[in-house]
Amino acid sequence: MLQIVLLLFGFILMLLQYFIQPFSSAQQLYIFLSGIIILGVPHGAADLLVAMQNAGSGKKTFSKISFFKTYLGRLVLFAAALWFFPILGITLFILFAAYHFGETDLHHCKTDTVLGKMLVTAYGLVILGVLLLVHLDEVKPILQILQPGLESAGIFNLVESQRTIIVAISGVSFMLISATYHLYYKIAFQKKDVLFLFRFGLILIIIFNLPLIMGFSFYFIVWHSVLSMTNIFQYLRRDNLIPFISIVKQIGLYSLLAMGGILLIGLTGIMFLNSNTLIGYVFMGLAVLTAPHMQVMHDMYNKIRAN
Repeated sequence: MLQIVLLLFGFILMLLQYFIQPFSSAQQLYIFLSGIIILGVPHGAADLLVAMQNAGSGKKTFSKISFFKTYLGRLVLFAAALWFFPILGITLFILFAAYHFGETDLHHCKTDTVLGKMLVTAYGLVILGVLLLVHLDEVKPILQILQPGLESAGIFNLVESQRTIIVAISGVSFMLISATYHLYYKIAFQKKDVLFLFRFGLILIIIFNLPLIMGFSFYFIVWHSVLSMTNIFQYLRRDNLIPFISIVKQIGLYSLLAMGGILLIGLTGIMFLNSNTLIGYVFMGLAVLTAPHMQVMHDMYNKIRAN
């Protein structure tokens, strides 16, 4: 039911864009930033709680100091890769994000196997392919903050010239890997698979027809973050050991701390030169958070499947 509501919301955005009035750049920026604050940051701020639950479920000791050292270490390492080696950083981000998006939407699949990992990554690559390559003209100004240089520009131009083929290949690859997955594990094609493909198609239609920022806002904020938060709350309250209000308070606290750090960086004034620069830094922030966040959520989904 929740997924139906989220898809209806996406179609409302698409109808507004096409039949009422296209979203202006300012409106897209406000919606995007509001969504990041309301849902994007909180769904990542739950990582500490999820990591504690992961350790408890595995009957392992948990140290907040060790958690933050590992978490921040991965964040800094990935930020350095993104800044000093943009092509490598962007490639890693796309792969990490694709895997994370795919595992969230297909968390029932066997991602502890090579074939399962290929399946969820292929799914995420289709999503990102439509989001980024279909709207490549809108992506270019955002990537300017990385100043990729001539070599990177050459690669970027190659991707631009072949983007239709790349998107088509990603779609065919997902279908082939999905069929192989079902055959290998002897999973019969059922009604739920038809419904999944129907929902998947609707998501692609929505993000294809919306501008880049609105499409990303729909998928990352409305779809991904809401479903992630739902899974997180169900996981944390699985044994009814943690009160609902306690989870809300802790996520709220960590969200405020995270946004406080973002604002401190923003006080330098660098982020607010123009809307593309601001969006670029937000995307870069999301990118560097992807690596440590993905690992925590991967461990959570492993626990969910085990139970």
